[in-house]
Amino acid sequence: MNRTRVTMGDLARALNLHHSTVSRALKNDRRISQKTREQVLRAAKEMGYRPDPMLSSLIEYRLQHSKKNYQAHLGWITHYPTKDGWREFEKTAYFRGATRRAAELGYKLEDIWLGEPGMTQQRATKMLRARNIAGVFFIAPPRARAHLSMDWSKFSAVVFGRILVQPVFHNVDNDHFRSFVLLMRQLKRLGYRRPGFACWQRVHERIERTWKAAFAEYQPLPKQEIIPVFMHQPWTEPEFKKWFDRHRPDVVVTNDETLLAWMEGWGLKVPEDVGFALAAKHGEASSRCSGMDENSEFVGESAVNVLVGMIQRGESGIPAIPVSTLIQGRWINGTTLRRVNRA
Repeated sequence: MNRTRVTMGDLARALNLHHSTVSRALKNDRRISQKTREQVLRAAKEMGYRPDPMLSSLIEYRLQHSKKNYQAHLGWITHYPTKDGWREFEKTAYFRGATRRAAELGYKLEDIWLGEPGMTQQRATKMLRARNIAGVFFIAPPRARAHLSMDWSKFSAVVFGRILVQPVFHNVDNDHFRSFVLLMRQLKRLGYRRPGFACWQRVHERIERTWKAAFAEYQPLPKQEIIPVFMHQPWTEPEFKKWFDRHRPDVVVTNDETLLAWMEGWGLKVPEDVGFALAAKHGEASSRCSGMDENSEFVGESAVNVLVGMIQRGESGIPAIPVSTLIQGRWINGTTLRRVNRA
């Protein structure tokens, strides 16, 4: 029997993509790169793909009937100097992803700031119990080595990042080392041979020095010629220019887009004179830049999966063996890098 209808599987085979990637691209899922989404949509149009209406109705029926009723609130605990101080960079994406996934599973997030006037960690413990919150997320504070002395015996807990000294919980984070390795390999493929790396000291400490380790390990330069990392304190334009003029990197990798503005302010053309890449891209502000997308919303979703699983299994308190869930980043092409032709 001849089959004339083009299926999603046909698209996946034609494009050499996984079935789930094609499915998400057809739904315009932002976790799939814009280039891949456009490729899938173009192929669907050319091949005459049309969703099966009966299958679509069945999927919609299952989705409608699988929606969870309200289960409980989950605590979103922060310990910044201000109540909204955590709303920056990847953490806002964590929150979006976590909120979306929690809603799908029947949970709601409740923002709890440990810096409220009169708030102590002991009082916070009582408040969580009074509100019947069974599980909590803890968001990394600005400083690297934090401690929490709350009574955790009645709560399931997940930490974003690995900044807590005590206690040590299950944590979910971007795989910073692996993501930086992918970045270094991409730079090498483009022909860059003298990478320079600039990083804030506090970020360096909070990610356990993984970027610097990957930078040192995956170098195109001999060990004795590696450009020293710029981590000058305080971080100023004169000091950065002194470092740049002395070492003349052909590409600058950093966590701070300010350096791009500084270099262009000196009259340098990016990427013609020097390349520029972000170790972590966050939001529309860095849309022009090439670099690594940390998949932060997916980190948030994954944290909810871990926490809800613990709640459903009745796991509370400090785990005997903490588990880390690491989410790999993905390379994003921007306009701040080019292919370097070597003679």
